[in-house]
Amino acid sequence: MDRHAPRRPMAAALIALVVLAAGAACGSPSGEQDAAAGSGDGTLVFARTSRGVTDLNPTADELATNNAYTLDKIFEPLVELREDGSVEPLLAASYEVADDGLSWTFTLRDDVTFADGSALDAEDVVFTLNRHLDVGGALPLSAPITDVTAADDLTVVVALSEPYAPLLADLATFANGILPADLGGRTEEEFFDDPVGTGPFTVDSWDRTTGEITLAANDAYWQGQPSVDEVVFTVVDDDNQLLQQLQAGQVDVIDAVPAANVAELEANPDVRVNSSDSWQQGLLAFNTVDGAFADVRLRRAVASALDREAIAAATTYDTATPATTFLPPSIQFSAQDTDVLGHDLEAARDELARSGHPDGLATTLIVENSSASQTQQAQAIQAALAEIGVTVEIETLDSTTFWARFGERDYDLAVTWAISDTGDPSNLVRWQLLPDVADSYHTGYRNDEVIDLAAQGVAATDDATRAEVYARIQQIAADEVPTVPLTYIPTITATGAGVEGLVVLPNGTTRLHEVTGS
Repeated sequence: MDRHAPRRPMAAALIALVVLAAGAACGSPSGEQDAAAGSGDGTLVFARTSRGVTDLNPTADELATNNAYTLDKIFEPLVELREDGSVEPLLAASYEVADDGLSWTFTLRDDVTFADGSALDAEDVVFTLNRHLDVGGALPLSAPITDVTAADDLTVVVALSEPYAPLLADLATFANGILPADLGGRTEEEFFDDPVGTGPFTVDSWDRTTGEITLAANDAYWQGQPSVDEVVFTVVDDDNQLLQQLQAGQVDVIDAVPAANVAELEANPDVRVNSSDSWQQGLLAFNTVDGAFADVRLRRAVASALDREAIAAATTYDTATPATTFLPPSIQFSAQDTDVLGHDLEAARDELARSGHPDGLATTLIVENSSASQTQQAQAIQAALAEIGVTVEIETLDSTTFWARFGERDYDLAVTWAISDTGDPSNLVRWQLLPDVADSYHTGYRNDEVIDLAAQGVAATDDATRAEVYARIQQIAADEVPTVPLTYIPTITATGAGVEGLVVLPNGTTRLHEVTGS
């Protein structure tokens, strides 16, 4: 997914499954605030790399990072992800789970309106969830839901054919942001061109050519009017522009600080830097279907040739840690004791000798040009593989071209990243290892045992069973290497020194409705 996740996988999705007590209540509304942010005139300018916003449909077929991180400011789900990785009620005031796990009852808040003034009710939720089940989209609602009904105006009942442990985590994603029933009488094209949600912001202007979008404060937001009048999401070409524009005061927030420049920014009194835990990983992906890397021995040779500790230190300036399994350690059931292929040139040469290319080969690696760290990782991989007789040509591509080729599996090797969308391990398993979701994150990987185990993992409701299932999945992935997890990456954001109230979530998104500044 361009979401690199899960978003993203996508990509997912970037993770602890937090079992919440039934009846938990939402936090109290924040109330209207008077301070203006960013430039001092009520405008917060937020700069990002990668592609601009191309679609505001939560269930679009393509899951792009900047789409996901924008539409969650417009739409809100029943439950929300919090900064600590927990999931709490949002549009739902509370919920109850039947003893057999086959029915979930959500009681909606009675004070929520859409931006057009219409009241949120159960029919909006029923429409949204049924639409998601029908449409699927890039981040499908995979729970075994048999029925979604409105018991009354403020009560929604979700019925399942079998227990499904990640339901709350899945419902907290942007893909389940609640829409007005029947899209308020508009066509899909009309609605998502100028969408209406319950969130803190609405669309003010949107340049479809550049992807730049301006969101206006929703004055009637049920948690209190946002502190800024508008948020401008602008797109820059690369890391250098991010840094230059922040330090020049042209932008107020950047959410992907280049690792090489963290120390420089920390020394700047006009800038504030924050590093937080995330569910993100840097990785090397293989095309496991077309070409040489359909050979698992060759993939194992590559993995054994790479020194992940050295790569993490040299390319992230010790801001990231070397990765082992594809589930970052903050995700529940991440098995950091998985037996992964460590740096061992003798083992790498042995695997190569047993592959279909015993004398080595020439191959290509694609990487985005917008990230200095990823470019450096590509170069480190090129040097490491040269030691075992694999010659790598690096193709450095603009973001649009990279994601088009990666998504079409038009590559041999690719350096990229992924982040989970939810706090449950099923998200990344589904995104990175199941062929029917995102072509196993565009690797084409398929393993029938993993498919069976993934089904067991979401149906099990006790932690011991789930831990065993996900440990087995991680070991299979480590042995068959559809990707090589390289680094676990924190989210490093930077703002102008006067900006306050920015909340960064472990899935990479930000909360902006309480941001203030000078």
